[in-house]
Amino acid sequence: MTLQDIQDAIRAGYSRVGSHAIQEATADALLITEIWSGILGADAEIIEDYSSDPRGPTCLIYCQINGMPVHVVVAYPSNKAAAQQNIPVLVFMITCYRPGGPNHAHQWSADFKKRLP
Repeated sequence: MTLQDIQDAIRAGYSRVGSHAIQEATADALLITEIWSGILGADAEIIEDYSSDPRGPTCLIYCQINGMPVHVVVAYPSNKAAAQQNIPVLVFMITCYRPGGPNHAHQWSADFKKRLP
């Protein structure tokens, strides 16, 4: 799946949010609607693809909200969940966070788009 596929699913309303993402968004003072809008933004990009994740394909998306970087992990698609809701595809937000801060900034490049070894 491409970023465009994910964006199309979000625009069509085929998106859901897990409780962990809600907790993390709240902790970082982010609104879920802002995060979805960030993924739809021009600066959004998939920076890591976990297509062979045993739980199903996921990816890490970089976006910006109010000029600040945000990382969002989404499952794409959650076929079983989509079928249960009778929709063609489902983008599921697993977690989100503001990269950086004293505990995490050293793990990322200055633009927060590449994980450092």
